[in-house]
Amino acid sequence: MNGIYLHVPFCIRKCSYCDFYSVASKEQTMERYCGLLLKELELLLRSFPSLAEIPADTIYFGGGTPSILGPERLQQLLKGIRSRLSLAKNAEVTLEANPGTLREGDFHRLREYGFNRISLGVQSFDPPTLATLGRIHTASQAKDALYSAREAGFLSAGIDLIFGTPGQEAADWSKDLEEAAAAFPDHISVYALTPEPDTPIHRAISRGEITLPSDDKVAGMYDMASENLQRAKYNHYEISNFARPGHECRHNRKYWRREGYLGLGPSAHGLLFLGEEAPSGMRTENPRSLEEYASRIERGCLPWTDSGARNLPDSWEEFLVFGLRMAEGISLEEGEKLYGPQPEKLSLAVDRLVDSGHLIRNRNLLRMPKEYWFVSNELLQQLV
Repeated sequence: MNGIYLHVPFCIRKCSYCDFYSVASKEQTMERYCGLLLKELELLLRSFPSLAEIPADTIYFGGGTPSILGPERLQQLLKGIRSRLSLAKNAEVTLEANPGTLREGDFHRLREYGFNRISLGVQSFDPPTLATLGRIHTASQAKDALYSAREAGFLSAGIDLIFGTPGQEAADWSKDLEEAAAAFPDHISVYALTPEPDTPIHRAISRGEITLPSDDKVAGMYDMASENLQRAKYNHYEISNFARPGHECRHNRKYWRREGYLGLGPSAHGLLFLGEEAPSGMRTENPRSLEEYASRIERGCLPWTDSGARNLPDSWEEFLVFGLRMAEGISLEEGEKLYGPQPEKLSLAVDRLVDSGHLIRNRNLLRMPKEYWFVSNELLQQLV
């Protein structure tokens, strides 16, 4: 089954650390945008009719701030997808939301319209940290949003947290984790702050106005998150993700397991499996510009700025790099069934990581020990 990712590139205000593509929200622009997304889906299905025959079992509205569209526009999009594609009966339908953009009644309407999973961009329960990150909500609004989502009947309600922020100490992060565990969301994602170039927080660091905790402190914060949240009965099922049993994000698993998904909206990426046309999948990439995206769609063209079928060595690399992010790891036997024999160069790189203890191979299963998860990017680069 396929997944569907829709990028909603609107925000009330850009957060100081964010490098995802977004623009200021305007009513007229948002209304037009909903029509563009559905037209893109139509163009995609017209070009590749076989996609319409594959039911979608996950839909993910990401951003930006998707909740800024409001329940009625989000319902319009969901109805538009349902009228063009077959959805699995138990499809997971996720909305990313900023706690400061939804009122209590909005949660009930969203649930009524078919959304059953919500991911709240909490980032922190500490007011100074929220101010540093440029968030528009308060800690109490975040807790109220989580309560409202539960009360509205969402099957899964999760939060995001950021650590390693300027001036943050271990005690500050410990308090954030305590408050998160006390709120008991179904899912918690934790991310180390990575100041991207051309973001306000990166410029402030470059000017010496603020400083980040040392790498050792940040690594300690990661270990603290893993220990504290597992103690609170969360399963650390992926490098950055924790869930109560049965609440793992099914859509994100598609990325890590290299399964098919449609990417709609500016800056969105997709992975399409088109049978003999692209047995190893075709990667797609949309322009990182709302104007360029709209122009292409209005001309009746797919908006892709880049696309191409993956060859078998590339597919093997992706299978390993994404799959080894999961606690369960990957099955090498499954990889061979999907992509043929493992390329020699890749096999040698895997052998080196196994010999050094950075990977564990048990018959056909390959996984990364949790003690190396925080430095996984450096280790997995050896497979690319």
